[in-house]
Amino acid sequence: MPNCDVHGKVGAVVGGGYAAYRAWGQPAPHVLIETAGGVLGGTIEGLLPDWIDAPTSPRHRAQAHSMAITGTLGYHMNEQVFSWQAWLRSQAQACADRQLSAVSSLEQLWCAFLEFLCRLGAGALAGVLGGYASHLVLDSLTPACLPILC
Repeated sequence: MPNCDVHGKVGAVVGGGYAAYRAWGQPAPHVLIETAGGVLGGTIEGLLPDWIDAPTSPRHRAQAHSMAITGTLGYHMNEQVFSWQAWLRSQAQACADRQLSAVSSLEQLWCAFLEFLCRLGAGALAGVLGGYASHLVLDSLTPACLPILC
């Protein structure tokens, strides 16, 4: 049965990969920041199902591992992530534009920091989906499998 170390590492790889895929076509620094966000989001979400349904036994799987519940939520979340990422990217670009017209170095630094956070968040959104999905795929390959309903 996959443990915390496996779920975290695989979630990081899948989350980072999905974030990089979703960021492809942007300038390289933006892709790198979003990929880092995907690694962060994927690591956390790769562990989340076991935080919700504590692994006290091999049959610990309930709502957070349910194929019906997580499949439905994952489908709808994936549809929303596109618009959320677009909004975060537009906010990041607005911060980059503001940074160019900033008068003080402190204001420039603040705008650069906000741009970085928006791009990191855009990647983390994709990483969240990838990390959670990787957890479910790994658990589905065990003898206990996943419950259809909880």
